[in-house]
Amino acid sequence: MESAGRGTIQASLASDHGVRVLRPRRWALTELQLLLEAVHDLAIVMGGSSRFRMEIGGCRVSRLPFRSPVAAMALPLVGVVYFSGASWGRAPEFKWQTVHELAHMWDIRKRFRLSTGLKQATGGRYGKFRWQLPIPFEYEPGGRWLEGRKPPLNALEDWADSVATFVYADYAESLPLGPYGGPRLISPARWDYVSRQMEVKVPYPPKWVPYFHGPEGLGPAPV
Repeated sequence: MESAGRGTIQASLASDHGVRVLRPRRWALTELQLLLEAVHDLAIVMGGSSRFRMEIGGCRVSRLPFRSPVAAMALPLVGVVYFSGASWGRAPEFKWQTVHELAHMWDIRKRFRLSTGLKQATGGRYGKFRWQLPIPFEYEPGGRWLEGRKPPLNALEDWADSVATFVYADYAESLPLGPYGGPRLISPARWDYVSRQMEVKVPYPPKWVPYFHGPEGLGPAPV
């Protein structure tokens, strides 16, 4: 019965969105269902399955049975790869991660024009050299960054995080402050840029505005 359910979800991902799941037996039915929901949620704001297929279609998704410092990653030619550390047991986090990685794939297909555009729109810049990949320079996010939130590694991560927060704003603001993270609110400038890439225009959450006011464009840390 579960095998039939996996097959149905696989078929829907492939036919509706052009997403191919490799080695489906590595996935539980509930995991595939979350994957489908995340793909669907992103497709809706992009303008539907046809737009999704045009921009991201042909993407492959796989799961590897070993741990990594990151839960998942998106790679050219390979697609989205999940590792054992992915938040399988926490549906909202897993879906946020999935949209984040799909945003990377979208950016890759556009030859990184989306992340470059976000950097330009917000006034972000690369500063001093730092040994890191894929861009070995320290990134300074412009366009107001949430006080207390760890800056993104580079413009690629800034873009992917912004898209995931745009799609799952309620989840992004629900995360409590802690040593490993916190709320993932984004500034009006980031929201506006992402919105311009989408067919569905979602209004900026008004309750986020106070967090991006004050000196240096920074507001108080969420409590």
